[in-house]
Amino acid sequence: MPYNKRRVRGVASIEFVLGFMAFWIMCMAWVEMSYMSYISAVSDLIVSESAREAKTEESEYRSSFRSAISRHQSIWGNIIDPNKFTMSIQYLDSVNRLGLWIEPCEVPNDKVINECGGPEKNKPIAVYRIDYRFSSVFSYFLDAESIFSREVIVIQEYERDAFEI
Repeated sequence: MPYNKRRVRGVASIEFVLGFMAFWIMCMAWVEMSYMSYISAVSDLIVSESAREAKTEESEYRSSFRSAISRHQSIWGNIIDPNKFTMSIQYLDSVNRLGLWIEPCEVPNDKVINECGGPEKNKPIAVYRIDYRFSSVFSYFLDAESIFSREVIVIQEYERDAFEI
């Protein structure tokens, strides 16, 4: 069969479009993974710094934790939506209550912060937790709920005298 120029016209355009689409999807996946990595790092920083500040203040731990997070928004507030964060504090009265697995303190949908484990007084151990509701372009393939949950277990400075081993 002889070579016919009319039959192969446009093949290069089709190959370019298909190749460009694959390249574009790969670039968007890279940008998405970079953004997810940034959110993960910021979440680690926020929970550790806010828990450190909240546990050393003599006032109510819940308000201290929330205000510490608000103070740190200047670092990440322009890139990450602060309204997608939920926070929880779970108070424990002994190390034995920690065990290998404790049920996380769930935050209801209508709230931003929640406390579990009774009153904060005489509870020397606290689990500070931050969750970020991430909406991914690739949400069909990823479970973002478990990726962006960070928690820190701390000993409350002003409740140490109630510590039992």
